Amino acid sequence: MENFTQYNPTKVIFGREVTDQLPTELSWKKALVIIGEDSAKRNGLYARVVSLMNMAGLEHVTYSGVKANATYQDADAAVQKAKDYQAEVVIAIGGCSVIDTAKAVALGVYSKNSVWDFFMVKEASPEKALPVLNILTIASTGSVMNNVSVLCDQKSGVKKEFSHDLIYPKTAFLDPYYSFTVPLKQTTLGVSITIAYAVQQFLNEGDALLTDYITADLIRLSIQNGKEITGNLQDYKLRANLMWLATIALNDTLSAGRNYTDKSITCIAFALDMCCEIGHGASLAIVLCAWLKMHQYRYLSRIKFLAKQVFGLDGFDYDATATSFIRKMEEFYRYVQVPVRLSEAGVNETQKQEILLSFQRNKITVSNYKMTDKDYETLLELMW
Repeated sequence: MENFTQYNPTKVIFGREVTDQLPTELSWKKALVIIGEDSAKRNGLYARVVSLMNMAGLEHVTYSGVKANATYQDADAAVQKAKDYQAEVVIAIGGCSVIDTAKAVALGVYSKNSVWDFFMVKEASPEKALPVLNILTIASTGSVMNNVSVLCDQKSGVKKEFSHDLIYPKTAFLDPYYSFTVPLKQTTLGVSITIAYAVQQFLNEGDALLTDYITADLIRLSIQNGKEITGNLQDYKLRANLMWLATIALNDTLSAGRNYTDKSITCIAFALDMCCEIGHGASLAIVLCAWLKMHQYRYLSRIKFLAKQVFGLDGFDYDATATSFIRKMEEFYRYVQVPVRLSEAGVNETQKQEILLSFQRNKITVSNYKMTDKDYETLLELMW
């Protein structure tokens, strides 16, 4: 087992109507509230939060319009609003993009430069940040309980992540009820994201037996609940399971004892996000399946473990078992209507060169495997 430090200061309040506890977590005078384009207003959550802030005597202004593929430009605009208002806390209402933006804003308030400078390593490591609270509306990447923010620059076509302990959310409110309005497509794409991040951590080096079994169970339960949710989007139990699974998938639980130094799958999915606009969950499913095929022999024993624990597949032929596991994963994705090929996602082969260029712009920076130009071409072919 690799050496590791387990640290996560985020307080999670989970369950029905937990947002009503918001006033007990507020000790500031002014807040910047960040929301997406309209879902938080549509489902009544924004109005409820405003009412609770008023009850607590917390003054606030709102920055709205954060897109699904969060941009640093939105974060910079929100930073300026926070500075002008002299906000003391940032409150995110929404999914991962809104929360990622809120984290970047929390850092940007104490900087004279664009938040993008942190992501591009053009500015020294931050020394302080505003506290962040979040109210989650979709089961997705686990940003609700980690120290990572992901933003992009649409102009340059670059998408990057930045991590720092200062941006762990102070308090996270997870009420599965507010994910009821998330449509089927976004729901199953969220399941895909949960699974991909779990597998990515599992493929890293380190002998961490307990972590392995937790990871396998998380993937198995994500598949089980992901299938069941397609028949009943209003099932509270399923919504609750998926929300907690997504949170655990990326709050460092699954990296304990592992040398989490390879994020190749994420980086390649970022590249697809920037040129194909098919949704991060679709990008990850396509990349994950292609990556496992390309590196099947590197991961034979790892895949065999997952095959047995997730699907009950076992046998002496490691290669055949690994092939069966990948096929089972593809069958699951198709069952929940998540594409596993670029062609299934509506991407035309005429975009191949554009995609390869995006791979170059978003080169893998955290990896145990050095990708050559030929490797990128091979991987792309496996995605069709």
